[in-house]
This record gives sequence, C-alpha cells and structure tokens, in this order.
Amino acid sequence: MSLTRVLVGIFKSFEETKEQPKVPELKTRYYKKSRDRLMETVKTVIERKMTNWELKKIDTDRGEMVLSKGSSLMIITVYKMAGMQSAIDVYCSKEGALGDFGSSYKYIQQFFKALHTEIQPEKG
Repeated sequence: MSLTRVLVGIFKSFEETKEQPKVPELKTRYYKKSRDRLMETVKTVIERKMTNWELKKIDTDRGEMVLSKGSSLMIITVYKMAGMQSAIDVYCSKEGALGDFGSSYKYIQQFFKALHTEIQPEKG
C-alpha cells in the first residue's frame, strides 16, 4: 500500500467502489453472471477465503451482504444489469476517532483478489 493511501487514511475512515472513482482500483466491477449466481459465488468466496471476516447478513432482495472484522464493516452490493450481466460495488469503513490508515482500501482489494480466483470481471 502506498504512503499516499496511508496519509489519506489518517483523515478518511471509509472507502468505496463506484462508477467513476478517483483511483482506478476502486472502479465498479462487472461480471457475465446472473445476480443470483454471482451472489452465491461471493458468499462462497467469503466463507472459504475470507475466514477472518464474519458474514453478518445477506439480503437477497437488495443484493447486499454485510461483513464485519473487528471495528471494520464491509457492505458488498451485487446489482442486476442487462441480460446475464451483474455488477459489484463495495463499501468498507472503520469505526474510531482517527481514520482507517488505508485499511478500508486494502480490504476492498483483498476481497476482489479473492473473488477473482473464482470469476474474472469483464474488461472495460
């Protein structure tokens, strides 16, 4: 993790992916899989490869999964797109007086690295 990311993390206690982020690594990911099948894949990845995170809640109607690890919280949202395409956005935050020192950014990257061992995102 870069020094810049840590310095930004002194003041910022959350990070999120979105369609047009300032940092390319935090861009929304798209997959050629239905929302239901992608949610199952995400759940499997969390259970098998992110064992230090606790899966707190799954809301299939909204496409959300809530995870916690210590004072950190991660919300993974799976969106249905046209046809057999789905998208994933992730919000990660940490409770506390100071920022997260870049841990939210790191956790989002770890999640996508684990997920991409099972399914690759579309290019673009």
